[in-house]
Amino acid sequence: MNHSPITRIVEAYESGHHDTALALCHAALEDRPDDPTLWTLIGMALQAKGRYADAIAAYERMTARYPESLAHWANLGAAARLGGDYRKADHAYRNALAIDPRHVSLIIDHGLLLLEMGLLGEARHRLLDAVDLAPGMAEARINAALVCFECGDAQRAATLIPPAAEWDALPSDLKRELATVLVQVGRTDDAERLLLSTESDSAGTMVRLAQLLERTNRVEQARELVSQLGERAESLGGHERVDLLQLQAAIAMRDKDYAQARLASEAILLRNPHVQAETTALFTLASIADRQKQPADAMIHLEKAHTIQFRLAADVVPEMTYAGAEPLKVSSKWLTAEEARFRHAPHAPFAGESPTFIVGFPRSGTTMLEQMLDAHPGYASMDERATLQRCIEHMEKRGFAYPHALDAMDASSADELRTVYWTEVAKVISLAPGQQLVDKNPLNMLRLPMIVRLFPNAKIILALRHPCDVLLSCYMQNFRSPAFMVLCSSLERLAKSYVNAMRFWIHHQALLSPDTLTLRYEDTVGDFPAQVERIGAFLGIEDRDFLAQFSQHAARKGYISTPSYSQVVEPVNARAVGRWQPYARWLAPALPILQPVADHWGYDLTIR
Repeated sequence: MNHSPITRIVEAYESGHHDTALALCHAALEDRPDDPTLWTLIGMALQAKGRYADAIAAYERMTARYPESLAHWANLGAAARLGGDYRKADHAYRNALAIDPRHVSLIIDHGLLLLEMGLLGEARHRLLDAVDLAPGMAEARINAALVCFECGDAQRAATLIPPAAEWDALPSDLKRELATVLVQVGRTDDAERLLLSTESDSAGTMVRLAQLLERTNRVEQARELVSQLGERAESLGGHERVDLLQLQAAIAMRDKDYAQARLASEAILLRNPHVQAETTALFTLASIADRQKQPADAMIHLEKAHTIQFRLAADVVPEMTYAGAEPLKVSSKWLTAEEARFRHAPHAPFAGESPTFIVGFPRSGTTMLEQMLDAHPGYASMDERATLQRCIEHMEKRGFAYPHALDAMDASSADELRTVYWTEVAKVISLAPGQQLVDKNPLNMLRLPMIVRLFPNAKIILALRHPCDVLLSCYMQNFRSPAFMVLCSSLERLAKSYVNAMRFWIHHQALLSPDTLTLRYEDTVGDFPAQVERIGAFLGIEDRDFLAQFSQHAARKGYISTPSYSQVVEPVNARAVGRWQPYARWLAPALPILQPVADHWGYDLTIR
């Protein structure tokens, strides 16, 4: 066969005339029925037309005939991945990498496949291997950052982001992936600039930009971009099409258009999506059923979602998945009365020089309290950060066991830890002169000994909510952290961890006597002005109108890192009070576990 037919086939393929390319290939096969170049071109043309099963068959013909060819196995892996046949894709990539274990692009492709399969631990290893082999390769670093975030390691994800000086040279597809990483680590302004600098009129970029706009509470602009896509949505690839459906469901949920949200979520499930998209769709369907007062349907969707998430978490934190394991491990580290006799230096920060801490079990109203303070010009919040955990890690590296050796630390050691704390803070927020930091991280309630050791005069606000409403809200939340996936995998496991956390707080609050204001969610939404007055009096805030207008401030702020980002921009309402009652029969096994803590806080567990 001469060169001319191949040239014509390639020209037809590259110009988008895939049917012509296929016809030319099949004509040429009459002379060379097993020509690998022809079969590769056939597979490429079929793949471009979305005929993945046929493309897979073409590539399989070549892997059977040329099993030593890395290219044929790689082509088969790519087609099978796009076609949703993850098992076949995994087999193909492993065969390709057996031929060349150090082929970085193939390692990346296999790592992304493993991520889609929900094999988070192995995906992280693969993609970090790619970074080790090619540390300067942006594609390796961006995709490794994506998987680190999925594994709950946001700190490492942030360190893998390529320098900003390299961004402009990235191809459009990598710019879109990088934008996703930047959003996940809270750098939404950078993500937006990056998306606007790429092919902003391409369908794929429009979807990513619309996702960012919805995530930063600019819903009208997101809706406008989605409407502009129109028929162009049909040109989206499989994953981008799922992204668009997720976005349409999110906007429909904001509009309370539950029929449209259901259609979009069910369409995702019909597309054999990757596991993260599947769980998101299931949580959305559960939320729809809940809002339509169909608790049995909601629980069916939630049980499916948690089964998937528990399997995902087991691949990353297997030690947490055993019966009896406590996902909130720090709740087991109790101080004795003797160990709690801290010797504070005279120069320990005053209240006004210390952060204001907002703590409480997740889904207890901490985000609302954070946004209330952030609305005041004298305060600035930094969303949820593991800043105190960094201090604990630093302390332990110095040979001090946390929390038992806190009393053994001298003034200079405490100063050193405060420096660690403020250095971490400076990485994410710049405080204006006179501004006070709001450190909101619900589970810092389990780091109370560290708070009191570093900032003995700090003001602390404890958010409380009915235990059953807390459990149900956590169970209905699509947390991405593997530890939280385990924590929320069952209502009974949640109840045990909730009680452990509360017992920890009750013990240490009595022991350490921090300056604390306890706020009940039910009181806040029941008489909001009265609670604004209490907060203002506790913190010495005179101009309290800022606090009362927090929802408008939150809408203007844009990015809010917590799952309640779309709820905190709404006016205060009491819809979520007593939400647990229709779910009482599912919560019944957890009630005896909760009873001692409910009695302590004065919450009634009577089923009505």
